Amino acid sequence: MHFCRIARMAAVSVAALLALGQTAWAQAQHKLEISLETGPNHIRNIGIAEWAEELSKKSDGKLEVKIFHGAAKFKDTDVPKALNQGALDMGLPGTWQLGKFIEDFDAVDLPILYGVSQEDAYKIFDGKPGKILAEKFEKKLGVKVIGRWLDLGFQHTHTVGKPIKVHTDMANMKLRIPGGAANISRYADLGANPVKIAWPDVPQALQRGTIDGLSTTFESIRSAKLWDSGLKHSYITNQSFSQYLPAVSSKSWEKYPKEIQDLIISSWESKIDSLRERARTRQAEAQEEAKKQGVTVVVPTKEDTAEAKKKLMVKQDELIKELKIDPELVKMITQVLAKS
Repeated sequence: MHFCRIARMAAVSVAALLALGQTAWAQAQHKLEISLETGPNHIRNIGIAEWAEELSKKSDGKLEVKIFHGAAKFKDTDVPKALNQGALDMGLPGTWQLGKFIEDFDAVDLPILYGVSQEDAYKIFDGKPGKILAEKFEKKLGVKVIGRWLDLGFQHTHTVGKPIKVHTDMANMKLRIPGGAANISRYADLGANPVKIAWPDVPQALQRGTIDGLSTTFESIRSAKLWDSGLKHSYITNQSFSQYLPAVSSKSWEKYPKEIQDLIISSWESKIDSLRERARTRQAEAQEEAKKQGVTVVVPTKEDTAEAKKKLMVKQDELIKELKIDPELVKMITQVLAKS
């Protein structure tokens, strides 16, 4: 009887909190809905939830933020279009999802960036090349990029059955990639068969043997517990540094008074460094967790990495033309790396 009474009280408390949240949402002067394809335990979702809470508090109740996790509202591939149409207030599409709208975003995954350090990636994307890309995103799709890009981390190659010990081992393997024409080209040029599959569909694809593996980060593996779906091996390449662009639909942005606009921008800037540092830490922790779950990790030799990059660089000029990437942007990226 005592237990039942406690259970009823707990249920009432939860209901009261939900009602309170719904009341705050209804009473707020301004609202910001955010769509995330990843689940609530993913590093992006955790970071955005923290920022959203701080943003709401700093607005003194004038702005209420609601996050839709696990593609409950839109898949990430649909977010740019939803922002453009004003069907969504805010999203954080990955750089790899923007190339089909702005060709220059495919430059992020060109061979010249294969194996770069995180510090060099920041020099590029926090610098002039990144600012140019953000401006093109804003102009083409009618969005406001509110600040520096949010880190996910380095993409590596992970497999279910056959381990990859050198880059030639991925020949004929069917590997899932998150998107991006340059990503597809990279795997194809290294002999694999790249296929595009939305993140929520990956666990089942691994279990059914639809794919032999995938390109993703360790944090993403941990968030979905992909070792439970059969993932067994990882090949560390730093082949692509993945980031998300924090973008608000212009249609929503223009409805906010300047004080709310300024608050959104300033709160993001004050939070982004800690979010990036946490992403770096969690990626390292997720790699260790994968090892504990039985995933073998192979770090290729410098010679193997150099050989793979050399193969990819042979086709870079052709790829730039094929994907219609601005050569001047690539030149800019090359100059940044030359100074590193």
